[in-house]
Amino acid sequence: MDSFARLENEIVNQKHLLIGIERRVRKMSPAVPTPAAEPPQMALVRLILARVHRAANGNRERLDQVIERLFPVDVSREIQRSMESPGEYLRTRAATNPAMTTVPGWAAEIVPGAVLVSGALPLLAGRSIFSRLAARGLSIELPPGGSIRLPNAAPTDPPPSPWVGEGQPIPVRSGLLSLTTLRSHKAAVLSTFSEEIAAHSIPTAESIIASILEQDIARSIDFTLLDANAGSPIRPAGLLNGVAPLTAGADAAADIKALVAAISDPAPVDFVLVAATAQAIALSLAYPQLAVPVLASDVLPPGTIIGIDAADFVSSADRDSFSIAASTEAVLHESDSPDPIVDAGTTANPVRSLWQTDVVGVKLREMLGWLMRRPGRISWMGGVQW
Repeated sequence: MDSFARLENEIVNQKHLLIGIERRVRKMSPAVPTPAAEPPQMALVRLILARVHRAANGNRERLDQVIERLFPVDVSREIQRSMESPGEYLRTRAATNPAMTTVPGWAAEIVPGAVLVSGALPLLAGRSIFSRLAARGLSIELPPGGSIRLPNAAPTDPPPSPWVGEGQPIPVRSGLLSLTTLRSHKAAVLSTFSEEIAAHSIPTAESIIASILEQDIARSIDFTLLDANAGSPIRPAGLLNGVAPLTAGADAAADIKALVAAISDPAPVDFVLVAATAQAIALSLAYPQLAVPVLASDVLPPGTIIGIDAADFVSSADRDSFSIAASTEAVLHESDSPDPIVDAGTTANPVRSLWQTDVVGVKLREMLGWLMRRPGRISWMGGVQW
């Protein structure tokens, strides 16, 4: 072996030695935690906060100037990106940072119990029933004003064998094909904040606004999602529409079995319980190791429990339909069933002038929709006594 070859071989050996030493040092050193990537909804919360600041100051600054004044450069850059196109931002933001199963809103969605939703409004209300069902079912992004027809085939029992001999015909499932049309509807939420909130420090103001938005959005959407009303041109049908209630008993386990048995053709793939808060707490105390997911909802009447095959739940959001507006000059009819401010000489009551009361109103709007792909995938009972 010539001198050059020996030198090259020695260099390779030294590299291997250094790599081995580095690995041993790393094992001896305490692990340095990697900072968790922020979920993308934080950029939307901060964008809303910036709009509240701008409206509270009489819209004297441009929105981009407010963002740069309130937030560090790297944070303001993310907010600017979300402002240009919230839908596109939510789609691409997840690819910006490493995916980790411990970070909500990222790769945590691939593990049970995580939340991945379609649309910005549900993302801002991640603990809503709608968001959690959407994470377990099928989420579809529709084009603006669009709809989609979802095919469904009746199951066959037993299913056809997939094993085919050479030259033999491939079995075809004999179930009839049906089509269900999924459409989106305009969902709009109005939240109000005192101008004093804008004077708080950034972390405090962010927390307050995020909490109020989450509550307002979740209650508004879930109240419709879990009712029994039929669908119309302006809203999707409630999940309990056309579903007859089962008779409740005195035993929780027996009632849950009855809810499962009612979804039997075929058996549920991903059975989930949605319960009034009191029943959800009772189940957690009586059965702390219960394998069935239990989602608590404060919009359900006490004593109500619903069984859903979440695998059949489909949700949608129209691409780039999410919008944010803030004002201190509007007049609002503060009602769950609002009327025009003035109609045929009659003024709605009660009304609030945002300008007169130093209040900022924030309006969020998005096109959303949902449906169950097949009938018979929901069961429920009321008047539960446990």
